Amino acid sequence: PDDIGYVEAHGTGTRIGDPIEIEALTKAYRKKTLKRGFCAIGSVKANVGHVDAAAGVTGLIKTALCLKHKTIPPQACFEYPNENISLVNSPFYINTEARYWDAGDKPRIAAVNSIGMGGTNAHIILSDYCSEKIENAVVFQDFMLPLSAKTKNAMEKKIDDVIEFIQSTSEELRDI
Repeated sequence: PDDIGYVEAHGTGTRIGDPIEIEALTKAYRKKTLKRGFCAIGSVKANVGHVDAAAGVTGLIKTALCLKHKTIPPQACFEYPNENISLVNSPFYINTEARYWDAGDKPRIAAVNSIGMGGTNAHIILSDYCSEKIENAVVFQDFMLPLSAKTKNAMEKKIDDVIEFIQSTSEELRDI
């Protein structure tokens, strides 16, 4: 958590939802850091409105662009936080003007918190790319290969197809 400089929150825009999200994020961060006010937090919904099922991917795109442009964007139209949100003792602050994201000699790291009534819930950590730092990067052996299907039978068929493809190719699994 100390290395994350920006969180793109789901941002329900409701008196109940936003305090719950900030409280949950604060609780998660507090497991590893006691630092306060070091991580900007925002939500794309303030800029473009709620985009329904595309809310999570919209936040992901925004965050990727933040990393690419090395900029933490302002939270549009922000005047004051919901009175039920306690930012004072949290790791978070609301950024009110666009600013260069200076991470020093460390990579810029951001998180996207996407939650939804439809059950699409994810917390994703993103890092900027720097070819000079790749030489010393930690190589992870575990990774996720997401699959999706409409039915159990279709999923079983898809899994079989993927296994067959993996066994028949010389490509590295992480490159598939």
